[in-house]
Amino acid sequence: MTRHSDTLVGRSLWRAAVLGGTLLFLATACVSPGSWPRKISDIPSVTSPTETVVPEEVPPTTQPPAAPEWQEVFMDHFDGVAGTPPGQWHPMTGWNGATLNGSGQLDVGHLSQIRSTPGWSLPVGTQVRVSASLIMPDTGSNYAALWVQHPDAGDPREIDVIESYGPLKAAGAQLGSHLCYDETLDNGVDECGAVGRTAELAGVSHSFADGVKPWQSYWEYHAEFTVGSDRVWFQARDGSGNLAYTAATLPDVRRVPGNVVPFHLRLSNKDVAPDDAVVGGEQHSMLVDWVAVQVKYPTAVG
Repeated sequence: MTRHSDTLVGRSLWRAAVLGGTLLFLATACVSPGSWPRKISDIPSVTSPTETVVPEEVPPTTQPPAAPEWQEVFMDHFDGVAGTPPGQWHPMTGWNGATLNGSGQLDVGHLSQIRSTPGWSLPVGTQVRVSASLIMPDTGSNYAALWVQHPDAGDPREIDVIESYGPLKAAGAQLGSHLCYDETLDNGVDECGAVGRTAELAGVSHSFADGVKPWQSYWEYHAEFTVGSDRVWFQARDGSGNLAYTAATLPDVRRVPGNVVPFHLRLSNKDVAPDDAVVGGEQHSMLVDWVAVQVKYPTAVG
């Protein structure tokens, strides 16, 4: 009886152990290895929400003002019917006019002098560039020029963008500035020199390289000055675009057009004095392909 009871008790304990192990196995089987954290670091940590920081106000970026650009205020390509006068120019009193040749050039012939009908009075500080493409005469009896006229009766000024006496004369081609101009004809008096307003002229023929010269092909000529300043700069390029020369006047505020009255452009072809004439040459006319005036205003005006 006791042995049997002990046997029953032992069997009950064995069955309980087996049942407990089975339940533990089943519980373990319900959790797959992939979902079971293997170590502490695999457990996601809980973090507090990041505090939003108000960004500091950044002042807007101020762009520097754009540099002034060249603006065209005058351009003449001299297109039109042959024999007709240029529409933007008029002849000076007592002089011949000039006519279009029908091929896009202006023929400034013997004893011709014309002035641009528009003129320009510009703010102080305005940069001005006067430019032209032309062929000079090759004769020794006349001289031709493109120049800027500031026709203030009390303070007249003149800038010769280019003036040519031709290859037969010692003066050749020159440029420069006059403190006045003398329109009085045949009186034998140099009114400008008499009042101490002499010209500052510089020959430039020595700067011409070997090859085609300005009385054989179209060259470009430029003069630049700033209203209210005291100097004039000059530049020329030959028919191939090569720089022929650069030059500048000495500082003198009287050599730069002011803005009291408008300045104009002049194209002229005059005879030299009979005693200074040299025989020779074939082309008496100055042929002008185009003329332009460009400006750079000191501010965004214009």
